[in-house]
Amino acid sequence: MKLAFLSSSTGWGGLERNLIRYAQWMDEVGHEVCLYTLHHSPLTSAAERAGLSIQCIRRQRRHFPILAALKLRSQLKKAKIEVLWVRDPRDLDLCSLAVRGTNTSLLFHQGMQIPKPKRAPWHRLRYSAVSAWVAPLEQLRFQTLHHTPVPSKRIHVIPLALDPDWFETASLARQDARAHWNLPNDAKVVGLFGRFDALKGQETLIEALALPGGENWHAFLIGENTRNQIDNYAGKLRQRCEQLGVSDRVHWQAPQEDLRSAYDACDAFAMCSASETIGMVTIEALVRGVPVVGTSAGGTAELLMNGKFGAVFEPGNAEQLAVRLAQHSQWPVPPPSYLEHFQKSNAVKKWSALLHDLRHPVA
Repeated sequence: MKLAFLSSSTGWGGLERNLIRYAQWMDEVGHEVCLYTLHHSPLTSAAERAGLSIQCIRRQRRHFPILAALKLRSQLKKAKIEVLWVRDPRDLDLCSLAVRGTNTSLLFHQGMQIPKPKRAPWHRLRYSAVSAWVAPLEQLRFQTLHHTPVPSKRIHVIPLALDPDWFETASLARQDARAHWNLPNDAKVVGLFGRFDALKGQETLIEALALPGGENWHAFLIGENTRNQIDNYAGKLRQRCEQLGVSDRVHWQAPQEDLRSAYDACDAFAMCSASETIGMVTIEALVRGVPVVGTSAGGTAELLMNGKFGAVFEPGNAEQLAVRLAQHSQWPVPPPSYLEHFQKSNAVKKWSALLHDLRHPVA
């Protein structure tokens, strides 16, 4: 099957990383895969490293990019693309216009929440071109069903998944993992990985360290400031550490591609985002066997089954987070049967069935 993955993103976050991951998986199972990406973008570089076919596109305007859509339509027809796979809502207008009048099915792999209704005439025009809408969580399926005109028969739920090496036993003992990341061996360490941003909640964790229940914990932060932004949020976080007198208990590292040993070095993981759509790091921590405390909002609450598999606290509530950290030994962990949902093999099986149905639609 001929698949095209398209993204006009200039970033390198969860949406982009998952797009390239699924492009590689589809390539591995025998589909003919091509990526439509921006010249010199992180995605293009990743596709080149993966040995995938690339078609460079220009970054178009978000709404009614008619000329760009006509050009893309011509490319899709010439390449005989059967499915156009998109993740970023910014690309929906372009792709919905491009697939009209072609034999190409438009597949939207949801990665963001839809908190408000989108039922205006231009929304209906855009969404009517979507042949399959794939939500990674039930709450995202619910949002799509209630806030967009996409019919329920076109909405599918397939959890995000990880490569098999994430499920392997740790290659380093905790002591060695901590030595690798320059962490104290005798401390209780709670990790929080992701870009430094006010909405990601690093400040909430830092404040929790200064409160009863958090006073014996060290925080392990991996990340960097949001790219292409002037604001130095990491600097503000360091100042907050100094104000609270916890600088000696906060450990900083720059982002790296393979973070398995970073999770293995932690006693707990904190997902402190105000409202994370999915939170791939939550899945990664659970799969690595790290107990998770997360906010009771967005996709994190669903991944933790509202505290059935981990602990939850209100977004921004440092006092509550400190209490949860004090109760760390009581956090329940998910059984292996739950973690199987995030296995690559299960995901690929479900995606393959969906792609088959798109090629052979039931009348």
